[in-house]
Amino acid sequence: MKKFKLLIAALLPLCGVTAQEQTAPAQPETGIVFLESTYAEALQKAKDSGKILFIDCYTQWCGPCKQLARTTFKDAQVAEFFNESFVNLKLDMETPDGVTQKDKLGVNAYPTMVFIDPASEEVIHKIVGYNNAQSLLKSTTSGLSGRNLKTMNARYDAGERSDEFIEEYVEILSDANEKDRLAEVVTPYLENKYEEMLTNRKLFSLFMGYVESPYSKPFVFFHENKDKFIAQYGDMQVNMKERFTWNLYGRKFVVKGNDGTYTFDEKGFDDYMKYMKKNKVKEAKKIEISTLMYYAECMQDWKKYISYGDKLISKYDADMLEVYNWVIRINKLCADQKLRNHAAIWCDKYATILEQEEAQKAQQAKSGMTMAMRMGPQSNNFIQMAAELRAPIK
Repeated sequence: MKKFKLLIAALLPLCGVTAQEQTAPAQPETGIVFLESTYAEALQKAKDSGKILFIDCYTQWCGPCKQLARTTFKDAQVAEFFNESFVNLKLDMETPDGVTQKDKLGVNAYPTMVFIDPASEEVIHKIVGYNNAQSLLKSTTSGLSGRNLKTMNARYDAGERSDEFIEEYVEILSDANEKDRLAEVVTPYLENKYEEMLTNRKLFSLFMGYVESPYSKPFVFFHENKDKFIAQYGDMQVNMKERFTWNLYGRKFVVKGNDGTYTFDEKGFDDYMKYMKKNKVKEAKKIEISTLMYYAECMQDWKKYISYGDKLISKYDADMLEVYNWVIRINKLCADQKLRNHAAIWCDKYATILEQEEAQKAQQAKSGMTMAMRMGPQSNNFIQMAAELRAPIK
């Protein structure tokens, strides 16, 4: 080898080029080596190699996905471990292949990193959100050692219910963004511990994050002892949890069928309205309109959607962030220019209100007074959205 290198060095001058003028050979790209293939092709390669299939589920618009690709996936330790241990695939979840695999992989946020058993196509482990190199290696090695979704699901389904196990299981489910499973696990776990929520902040945090049913024992206790919870934890998060739970549960009566179509469970929702009345929920009527508005969105009935929005704005003083989210959806999904113009009028209204607030703050600042800054969209956000809504659709 040494003689060969000397021979090359001797020949270079004969070629009329000095060593300094040579272009350095292209270095191989560092980082995880991802297949450029379909899910089915990658799955077959994983079967043939006897390795687990690792899938980076991403979208083109996802900032944290791009950050993962630029940093964590380029890390030398991460690359060495993943290239040695797995067959690696990047899957754009908005391509036909990605859309087809989305439900099977349980992807509901981005980025989601999924580890698949190629023999059964079961999800072994799942990590959601940006992770730095150290965190990804820790979560991955922990998952491979048995602390993963597949194993923990099996242990739970077999009846394991110790406090230590549930706490560990909840952590893994949370890392995987398994919201439905979290509600299934946490609610019964708190069934006999709900009174402890008043003194145990960890239990209260589990309730706040994962109990979704207003019919559940933990929520009933929470609702009946609201004043005690406010005294212990403050009114802001207690009131927010109460409103959020009553409102969100109404959406469960909008049912998506296997064929992708939606139906509305009128009988179930009527019973829910009676239940809210029994519990003296002040915003029950607003929740009813919000639920119907959500159903109209699912049905892509933008005329009804806007009519419900008008009611919420005129009768119930709809929150500005709510309205801003409505107009984002209309701007993105509604092609009817008349309806888009109507939504632009909403934007005009709230832009004016915010401009007046901003002028008042500026005036008070001159006199040495300060006002708390409003969270959420500002006047310029509504002004820009109004312009987009009024612009001809390309």
